[in-house]
Amino acid sequence: MLGLYDQDGVLRFCGPDQADCLAYAELFAFAEGAFSIEPLFVGVEAGLTPRREAGCSN
Repeated sequence: MLGLYDQDGVLRFCGPDQADCLAYAELFAFAEGAFSIEPLFVGVEAGLTPRREAGCSN
């Protein structure tokens, strides 16, 4: 899962691949260099749900 962040660091969109993020940027006319695309879950294998820490509940 990838996230598209604006130049202020605000997460504006998340999608499964870079093409979806770029389509969002094009739809809202983000200028080249005015956004970045970053993985949302660093260090987590695709398809796995991160474990909750002990003591945390929903």
